[in-house]
Amino acid sequence: MPAAQLRHRHFSFDQSWEGTMAGVRELKVDIGGKKYRIASDDDYLDHIRKGFEPEMVRLFRSVLRSGDTVLDVGANIGCTALLFGETAASVYAFEPSRTTFDFLSRNARASGLPNIHPQNYGLGAQPGEFTLTFAPTNRSGGFVSNLTQASAGHTVETIAIRQLDEVVPALGLQRLDFIKIDVEGFEGEVLKGGRAVLQQFKPTVVLELNHWCLNAFQRTSVPDFFDLLLSIFPVLYAVDRDRYLDLHDESDRYTAMYHHILEMRFPNLLGAFDQERVARFRAAYRHGFKA
Repeated sequence: MPAAQLRHRHFSFDQSWEGTMAGVRELKVDIGGKKYRIASDDDYLDHIRKGFEPEMVRLFRSVLRSGDTVLDVGANIGCTALLFGETAASVYAFEPSRTTFDFLSRNARASGLPNIHPQNYGLGAQPGEFTLTFAPTNRSGGFVSNLTQASAGHTVETIAIRQLDEVVPALGLQRLDFIKIDVEGFEGEVLKGGRAVLQQFKPTVVLELNHWCLNAFQRTSVPDFFDLLLSIFPVLYAVDRDRYLDLHDESDRYTAMYHHILEMRFPNLLGAFDQERVARFRAAYRHGFKA
């Protein structure tokens, strides 16, 4: 729905839920201890009704620093961008879906945070036009793939993809401290398109690990994905609840793969270029696996 249409209606925010235009709802969501008005038209609002992803909030806060320049790759409707915006100097939020981008922009405006800069394109290894597929009830599950066809009832959009190595200079960024990547198995493609920027700025990166998305949408195995990440990051951890494993250690790497593939444990990865940058993370989390 175009943003111009969304601005037409007056909303009352005294209640948690407020009916809006066809299919669009608003909910006051607790994101890291602060309430924000979040608008969307899918079931994700039900998922975050009691608060936005507390484990992710904890992880992000363990590595994010005041004054950081942040890239939120796969920003969806903007919850993580709002969380980052409370601490960071600047947040560039990338969302390639035109319709989801409308909600991202709307939610960023409603937050009152002036340092969030929505970008209506995605990042990948090669620039061009790609197909994004998502279920109408789940915008957060949108995937980019030329190997898997959409099933009946899914929404398909043509999106623009650019390379991180091109985008960062185009935005005029003089520093880059932190990147979050959650793009349903496309994470490796984002990193491949940003090797020069990663080496120049050496940001800390938190990214999703989802073996189903890697296999179904990119035909990539978890070991292959780990090999790519290990070639980029001197520090690489798999994170599960309050624990982490060191993926540069062969035994830890096997444990993380085993429990992720069989049990969907260790859904997040943390990559960095030096131990000092993740010192607060290591102080807040315990090394090892707990069943």
